[in-house]
Amino acid sequence: MSIELCRIRHAVIVAGAAHRLPDLSFRMLDLLVSRAPDPVPFADIERIVWDAHVTRETIKQRVTLLRESLAQIGMDGTAIEAVRNHGYRTTLVMREAQPARAWPARRMIGLAATTALAALAALFLTGQGRDTDDATKPLLAVIVDPAAPGGDTVQAEAVRRDMVRAFSKFGGVQVIDRLPSPGAAPAYIVRLSLDTSANKGQLATELVDGGSGVVLFAERYAVSAAQSDRAVLHFANYVHAHVSAFSGGGAGMSEESRARYAEAYRLWRLGDRQSLIGARNSLAALADGADASVMSRSLLARVQSDLVLRHGAPIALARTAELNIRALIARHPGLGDLRYSLSRALLAQGKRQEALDALRVAQQTMPFLSRDVMAIEGRSRRQPGTSDH
Repeated sequence: MSIELCRIRHAVIVAGAAHRLPDLSFRMLDLLVSRAPDPVPFADIERIVWDAHVTRETIKQRVTLLRESLAQIGMDGTAIEAVRNHGYRTTLVMREAQPARAWPARRMIGLAATTALAALAALFLTGQGRDTDDATKPLLAVIVDPAAPGGDTVQAEAVRRDMVRAFSKFGGVQVIDRLPSPGAAPAYIVRLSLDTSANKGQLATELVDGGSGVVLFAERYAVSAAQSDRAVLHFANYVHAHVSAFSGGGAGMSEESRARYAEAYRLWRLGDRQSLIGARNSLAALADGADASVMSRSLLARVQSDLVLRHGAPIALARTAELNIRALIARHPGLGDLRYSLSRALLAQGKRQEALDALRVAQQTMPFLSRDVMAIEGRSRRQPGTSDH
C-alpha cells in the first residue's frame, strides 16, 4: 500500500486518497516519521509540535488522537509507540509526497512567454491583487477589556498580543488586533479580561458573535504572569475549532442561526429543566436547518444528555445522543467539543469509565474540563463496587 506524507496539505495520502489531519496531529506524525525508527524525546516534541511548554499528559492525549485518526483511514495506529520515560517513536514508513512532474521544456518556454505577458498586464492592476481567498475568510478581532477590575494593563496587552499570534498561525480566518471602524464589524470577537488582584490571576475569555454581540463561548483560566501562554494556546485551539465549524469554509451559519445557537448555549449553562428543554427545542430546529453546524449538533447531544443526568429524562435520549455524536466524531476526529458531548452521553448511561476516557481526550483542547475529570474520578472512588453498563 502506497503511503505518502503531504506537508503542503497536512495530509496522509493512502492509495491516492488524501486524508487531512489536524495541525497538531500532523506535526506530531511528521516529526516521528522524520526520526523513525529512532525515538523522539519529550523535549523535542514540545518544542517542535507545540512551540510551548505542555504536560506529558497533553502529549499522550495528542498521540491518542493521532492513533485514532490513523486507524480511521485504515492504518495501524499502534505503530505510534511510547518509549518509557523518554518520548515516542513510530515504525511507520512514509515517503514525502512529490509535487507534480515538471512540464516538457517546450511547454515551459511557451508558459514563460505567456507569464511574462501576463506580468506586464498585471502592472496595470496593482492594488487589485489581494489574495481572493482572504475575502472569504471570517474576520476575527482580538481585544482586551481596559476596564477590568484589578487589571494589569501591561500584562493584559501582552496576553492580547500572544492571542493574536496564536490565532494567526491558523488557516481559514483573518486575524486583526483591534476593532475595525464602525459599520465594518468582524464576524467574531475574542474578548479578554485579566484580573491580577488575587495571588493567582484570572483570565476571562469570550468568543463573541460580531453581528449580534451574543457570547458563543466563555471560560475562565487561572493564570500567572509566567504561565499565561498555556491558557492562550488552549483557548486559541478550542475557539479556532468553533470558528471553523461555524464558518464552514466561507458559507457557515447565518447571523440569525449563530444568535440562536448562542441563546441555546446560554440556556444550557443555566441547567434547569425548563432552560434545557428550551435549548433542546431551539437546537433541534437548528440542527435540521439548511446551515446546521457541527457545534449546534454537538450542543444538542449535550443538552439531551443533561436532561437525563440532571432531570431524569428517559435514558433512550442519551443513547440517541451517543449515536449522533459518534457519527460526527467519525467525520471530525480532532474536535474536542464532540468528545465532551460524547462523555456527557456516556455518563448519562452510567458508563463512567468510557465517559472519563472521552473527557480526557476532550481536555486537551478544553483544559477547564479537568474539574469534570476530577468529579468523575472522585465519584468512582466513592463507589468502587459499581461497574459500567
